[in-house]
Amino acid sequence: MAACHIVPTRDSNIFRLRVRLPSSEDATPELLELSTVVAGCRFRTLYWPARTSPSDKFGIRPTGPVLKAAAKVSTHMVLLDKTGTPAPSIGTRFHVDGMFVLCAPREDVKANCVVDNHFVVLCSVNIEHHSDPAIPPWAPPSSSTENELPHLAHNLAVLWGKQELTDVSFDVGGESLGAHRLVLAAASPVFRAELYGPMAESNMTSSITIQDMEASTFRSMLHFIYHGSLPDAGKIAIPSTIAEYQHLLVAADRYAVERLKKICEDKLCADGITVDSVVSMLELAEQHVCSNLKARCFSFLADGDNFKVVATSGEYLRLMQSFPNLLAEARDRFKIPHEKPTIMDPGSHKKTRLC
Repeated sequence: MAACHIVPTRDSNIFRLRVRLPSSEDATPELLELSTVVAGCRFRTLYWPARTSPSDKFGIRPTGPVLKAAAKVSTHMVLLDKTGTPAPSIGTRFHVDGMFVLCAPREDVKANCVVDNHFVVLCSVNIEHHSDPAIPPWAPPSSSTENELPHLAHNLAVLWGKQELTDVSFDVGGESLGAHRLVLAAASPVFRAELYGPMAESNMTSSITIQDMEASTFRSMLHFIYHGSLPDAGKIAIPSTIAEYQHLLVAADRYAVERLKKICEDKLCADGITVDSVVSMLELAEQHVCSNLKARCFSFLADGDNFKVVATSGEYLRLMQSFPNLLAEARDRFKIPHEKPTIMDPGSHKKTRLC
């Protein structure tokens, strides 16, 4: 029978879900649930083994009250490949009823992640706290240490800008970009696992290759990690088009850099949605768990004229076919009758109903 268990790590915000790959002879249950305490909050981790669908699904969400001071609880899950390195390109992520879900095709898991008939999902939790309501936001820092922190951040950014004392390098799109391990680990649980996890020693001297990302996108993400803001015009390339913001959002989600992801999402909500782009934006929002962007897309489609133009396109219908959750949400929002929509088969010139 399929079995999974939670493996703690030295980081109180990160744990591993180790899963034994079910065999065809196993009486696989529909759902396996585990409970754990992370960062002072109790979370429930769920695993739906591939049975009627070709994909394994994993979920994580808080159960019971979170810390009273918590402003926001965010979660992230990523499969580890056979070397123990995060493989964020495997699977898709989305939210269902407030729960983070990772969905990965079983064949991809078998080919890339299974070792000794087991595979591992890295789970991380980030809790953002409210400021003390008794302390106004304009109050000066309470200690000399806090006064020194901006100088430390500035000095680290200067070191990165000069590429001095870097201890890790990344080969991205034919370029080599250096950085500092501790800085990346502090900003991203995915980098933390990659640089300080079981396979960290193999990455100490060699360059880490980043697939499926442009050098300018990775550089902008590094700039944000060091500076807390996107690059200024005239210094280095900045996101100047909507497509570049889309690429940067994908990178931020891949490495769980939540603040950068929100900045990109806000930019796309404000300037990126048109009749021509709304379908790709909706797909982006669903794949990378961007609830605000998805809501903005649906608000745009709520305009009758926009909906008439978009909803009859093959691109829109294919999106609804690929993401049944979106189809159900669109039906509820736009009062569409619950019948299967159709899409034109370009080979036969016949319409085929979507499942």
